[in-house]
Amino acid sequence: RENPQLRTERQRLYEICELACMFFEKQLQGSAVGKEAEDYLLKRGIAKDSIQKWRLGYSPDTWQGLSDFLVGKGYGREEIIRAGLSIEKEGSRGESYDRFRGRIIFPVFDLNSQVVGFGGRIFKQSSEEIAKYINTPQTLLYDKSGILYGLNNAKLVVRKQNQCVVTEGYTDVIMCHQAGFENTVAASGTALTSQHLNVLKRYSENLVLAFDMDVAGDSATKRGINAAQEQGFN
Repeated sequence: RENPQLRTERQRLYEICELACMFFEKQLQGSAVGKEAEDYLLKRGIAKDSIQKWRLGYSPDTWQGLSDFLVGKGYGREEIIRAGLSIEKEGSRGESYDRFRGRIIFPVFDLNSQVVGFGGRIFKQSSEEIAKYINTPQTLLYDKSGILYGLNNAKLVVRKQNQCVVTEGYTDVIMCHQAGFENTVAASGTALTSQHLNVLKRYSENLVLAFDMDVAGDSATKRGINAAQEQGFN
């Protein structure tokens, strides 16, 4: 039985993630920089339909744009931190700033297509050294080692074709689906874990690994193959 208090907390985190997703989508469509970000995605070959289907967005390059929006909707700054969307300022209780700033946003969905987390890709490179991709940290809703990006849209096709293609990144999944390979998912930024494999086992025992052709991708492939074969996958 789930503790009712935990259920309300989870429910509120789902609401925060959904509102944040809508906020990012609106920024992509309605702001000048958002339009540039959308043009960039279109140039990369992601179709307008795919932008809508995968609910891609843009996070404005402001310190508290999203937090202020969510506070205006009745959520506390503490909750926004717990949802992984803002970061507490060091040494100051209750003060925080947005985690995703000036990035193209890829919402991450659970199996029921509810938003549970986000990945953000840097859009305009600044002089500072910052990570190209950042993700929501571990939260009550988002468990990186158990979530497969795109499985909400791929699960029926995986089952029907009895095969799943596993890639590394968000754009890999979107482009594959766009090209008709709708049985594609991604192990976002992590190697295939035993939790990922347990989830995939429900849908098919046939895996095709399509990681990047660099050193990291190569070793992730080898590890992935070993882990999958141990669990009885082909």
